[in-house]
Amino acid sequence: MAASLVGGAALGPVFDLLLKTVVDVGFNIATFRSKFLSLKQTLMDIEPVFTDIQKLSNALNGRDEEIEMFKKKLMEGEELVRKCSKAKCYDALKKWNYSRKLTKLENSLVKFCQVHGLIQVCRDSKLILVKVNENHKKLDEIHSMMRNVSLTGYGSSGSSVGFTNSIGSSGWTNGSSFGSSNGFSGWSDVPPVPDSVVGFQVPLQELKLKLLQQKDQVLVLSAPPACGKTTLAAMVCQEEDIKAKYRSIFFVAVTKTPNIRRIVGEIFEKKDYKVPEFANEHDAICQLNNLLRRSTSHPVLLVLDDVWYESNFIIENLILQLPGFKILVTSRFVFPRFDTYKLKLLSDKDAKALFCTSAFKDGTPNVRLDLVHKVLRSCGGFPLALRVVGRSLCGQPEGIWFDRVMMQSKRQILFPTENDLLRSLQASIDALDEKALYSRETTTFRDCYLDLGSFPEDQRIHPAALLDIWVERYNLGEDGRTAMAIFFELSSQNLVNLALARQDAPAVLGLHNLHYIQQHDMLRELVIHQCDEKPVEERMRIYINIKGNDLRWFEQRLQPLQAEVLSIITDEKFSSDWSDCDRQFPKVEVLVLNFETRTYNLPPFVEQMNQLKTLVVTNNSFFPATLNNFQLCSLLNLKRINLERISVTSIFTANLQLPNLRKISLIMCEIREAFENSAAKIPHMWPKLVEMNIEHCNDLVEVPAEICDLVDLKKLSICYCHELVALPEELGKLTNLKVLRLHSCTKLAELPESIVKLNKLEFLDVYDCVEMDYLPMEMDQLSSLQTVCMGSRLGFSELPNSVLKLVKLEDVVCDEETASLWEFFKEYLRNLRITVIKEINLNLLHKSLFI
Repeated sequence: MAASLVGGAALGPVFDLLLKTVVDVGFNIATFRSKFLSLKQTLMDIEPVFTDIQKLSNALNGRDEEIEMFKKKLMEGEELVRKCSKAKCYDALKKWNYSRKLTKLENSLVKFCQVHGLIQVCRDSKLILVKVNENHKKLDEIHSMMRNVSLTGYGSSGSSVGFTNSIGSSGWTNGSSFGSSNGFSGWSDVPPVPDSVVGFQVPLQELKLKLLQQKDQVLVLSAPPACGKTTLAAMVCQEEDIKAKYRSIFFVAVTKTPNIRRIVGEIFEKKDYKVPEFANEHDAICQLNNLLRRSTSHPVLLVLDDVWYESNFIIENLILQLPGFKILVTSRFVFPRFDTYKLKLLSDKDAKALFCTSAFKDGTPNVRLDLVHKVLRSCGGFPLALRVVGRSLCGQPEGIWFDRVMMQSKRQILFPTENDLLRSLQASIDALDEKALYSRETTTFRDCYLDLGSFPEDQRIHPAALLDIWVERYNLGEDGRTAMAIFFELSSQNLVNLALARQDAPAVLGLHNLHYIQQHDMLRELVIHQCDEKPVEERMRIYINIKGNDLRWFEQRLQPLQAEVLSIITDEKFSSDWSDCDRQFPKVEVLVLNFETRTYNLPPFVEQMNQLKTLVVTNNSFFPATLNNFQLCSLLNLKRINLERISVTSIFTANLQLPNLRKISLIMCEIREAFENSAAKIPHMWPKLVEMNIEHCNDLVEVPAEICDLVDLKKLSICYCHELVALPEELGKLTNLKVLRLHSCTKLAELPESIVKLNKLEFLDVYDCVEMDYLPMEMDQLSSLQTVCMGSRLGFSELPNSVLKLVKLEDVVCDEETASLWEFFKEYLRNLRITVIKEINLNLLHKSLFI
């Protein structure tokens, strides 16, 4: 009977067959009765999803290939159930094996419905809706033609949008949800609002009223810098009546040198759509118009954050002729053409309330009120200054308060405008000099903070990049715990914003719990200004921002440079021609390169940087870039390379041999071709590599066995690589490995048996490896294991008894379901701590994780 259902049958009979078999076998066979009862209940719970799939398939004239995919899964289950009925009660091994497979079957069916099934239902529902909308549009076009009325707007011409919904294999959709009738659901990437917000109740209601009632397409929220424009815009986006009207909200930061193609590309990314190739700015706008027109019938709100006056063309070009479409602009300027809401500085009462919240633990002043009022006057009602200055003075004695007041009164005005704000902020940054780092008494938190100026404005900085800089410059610990302490300290001073994956994560996760760091653009400007106060020949940090091909900075500089940190930022118009730049940087230890082009030539003077220890190369465009002139073999001091969105093939082609390289990070890189064709080069190129970090490389399917020839490797981190299906059996050759992180490799089904040979392994992370349902039986051979991270929809029904012998195991970080498995062993593992953490906050992921 089963065979007769394999081809051409409807989905319903196959589902019914599995359910009937489960009931029949479960009634007659006592061995697996509890498993069958659970499976029966699961089948009854998910039956509506299969019914919807069948109905939608019929409505779309059949999707045979997808129906067959569902049927295959059900038929495999029916065959397994029948095999269970033949198992002998005395065969303990077979009973255990079938029990594990039944649990895996149930979990796979649930996951299939939660991810693939619901995606299928959602997609087909949208497809039907799209077809209906297309028919309506055709009727409208015919009607318009008959009335001889030409269609207007970007949607009437231009290339059709070419996008596919790139929901990851884990089923995550970054802020979207199933069941929406349009292509978008919810608001996207709205910044978090600080815990303590004072004085915005009235502006919030007034701004919201304008967005709900005003007919104009553009509304400008204007105020001086650091007044809280972004915070107020984020607050209004989170209001229920705003979300009810604008089903899609896009929040995009606009830099001083904006690019329409980049802004449109970010909108595609924010909803997990693959970014198309834009021929020009007009094509980008056409594709955005088509995307929104075809994907949603509800009003859209586009927030353009921090638009400069000379960038008003951005607003003009992004006004789309869509029903209910509106743009909210935040700017320190006023645009006379558009309706403007002016946000005022905080009143004295609100300023004092906000300041006291930051400066005093209970909000009540414990120093002389005249000192408090003098500091308040210096902050001028700017929320950012009140928070930053307040945190820097929190817990300080009156003497420090007095010194701060005197310092501010004598300080030279930095700029002719916003001087109160800048003076206050600079004093707070200078106060970081009082706190020395744990590793070097001569190095302060201020030194670390100034390094953040190496990255472009509004960029989310990857923590691994800063760690690589600080380890070599300040001798920080490589485990990242000291770096994490620095990030928390800077955050507590309101000098940076941290995006944590989980607020309740234990300290043992360290830097791995941090998605990114972001700095307010006003604070970044101040950092750069402080570094630029000295003559260029005396600066320890040099920040170069090149617009187009303007290389005048490199001309007429004859004296030797003392800089140890060099940052070069170029835009999408840069031609990568460094032929006239023969400048020497003999003392540079850290080089940070940021660019936006598909091809980038490394400056030739890099080869002469004999003291270079850390190289950070970041491509800020949407597509992997090719690196040329990657000749670094003469740099014997180079220890760390951090690459983001780079085609690694270009590096392997250069046959880059770095005998002293200790760590390489490949983030959002294109690596599959390089690993498949040139993996044999790896042990020869980086013979002393100690750490390899691979993140969000979506084309990685298998890890090459040659990586296991890196015998000195101590840390191997392969995370968020959703297409990875296998690790090499040769993994056991990495006998010095201490850390193995496989976080969120959602298609990785198992660990190689040879992993038990890693007797120095201390940290194992398989969290969110949703296909994995068992650990190797001989886990006890991992005699050094101290920390295990596992959980979130894993298919584990039990753990091997061998974990009882993991006497050094101290921390298990997991979800609630997995914790129940470990509770049994906690009685025997006396030092074991089980920490249950909540689900990951997907809205905080890097804006460009999906390439």
